[in-house]
Amino acid sequence: MKKICMYLLMTMLLCLTACKGAKDKELSEPSENTADTNENQQEESQETEALTPAEPESQSQAEEAFELTDQGKAFLEQMCRTLNDFDSQTEKDKAFYRDFLFYSYTGVPEGMETEQIYREDLQIEETVVKVPEQEAEAYAKLVFGTELPEEAKPALEEMEEGQTACYYEDGFYYIGVSDFPDVQYTFTDYEESDNTITVRYSIQYEDESDAGIVSFTLEPAENENGFIITSKAAEFTN
Repeated sequence: MKKICMYLLMTMLLCLTACKGAKDKELSEPSENTADTNENQQEESQETEALTPAEPESQSQAEEAFELTDQGKAFLEQMCRTLNDFDSQTEKDKAFYRDFLFYSYTGVPEGMETEQIYREDLQIEETVVKVPEQEAEAYAKLVFGTELPEEAKPALEEMEEGQTACYYEDGFYYIGVSDFPDVQYTFTDYEESDNTITVRYSIQYEDESDAGIVSFTLEPAENENGFIITSKAAEFTN
């Protein structure tokens, strides 16, 4: 009987020890629910970070400041001499583009060759610049940012008698050669306002060092100059 009691006592002690060990293990290890909760919180945190937009770049980093280069200044100096005054209200019709092409090429731009054509109305040989249509179109796009319209092709028959040559034929513009008056243009300054740039050149003519001002309005563009011209105005002091 004593042995049986001892056996029962030892069995109870072993059971109590096993229960205590299981309880300690339960307290020391996180439950499956706790692990799942932590994992869900981690995933939600990652999703929140993914949905949070990145901080935008500062305006100074996102936008590049306009720069009027020496090439741009030289181009505008040429435009002082060859481009007629115009603004947003000016109708860019056949006459406008005829004058634009004539004054752009009549002074024989550097690198262009001339040739002789026979003028039946004058019965003489006239010196002209022969400009490929593609070149004229590219030049117009550089200045205005737009293509030459189809009507910007004056026919030989449309020329007035005795007029300096300016006509289109078989893929070429024929522009008669002439000289410009001895007028000088000097860059003065430029200023930016919103999305436009105003550039000014002073006019020197004969003995007058300040004969007037030529003002251009420009818009930034992705071309070799960095801009297109949206208006030009010449104001003379006398």
